[in-house]
Amino acid sequence: MIDAKQAVRIAKEKALEMLETPTNLEEIQRDDYKGRDAWWITLSLPRYMKPEAALFPLAGASDPLQYKRFIIDAETGEFRAMTLRELSAP
Repeated sequence: MIDAKQAVRIAKEKALEMLETPTNLEEIQRDDYKGRDAWWITLSLPRYMKPEAALFPLAGASDPLQYKRFIIDAETGEFRAMTLRELSAP
């Protein structure tokens, strides 16, 4: 069994490996994923990786950050999934 701190470390390592950019911790949640106990770790990262991308933002994208949710198996510490975390409009 892994604790929240270990789950965050695994999620941040996986994010750096897959997205090649540093991230910030936003949310930690424990929930079920496909019948297994899991940690749901939400990390934020810049929406625009390259300076020129900021000149042509996506329509309706006012937040400079994007949010990714990493699902980590609470028993084994295995990475299970990465999803886009959509925020609700104010």
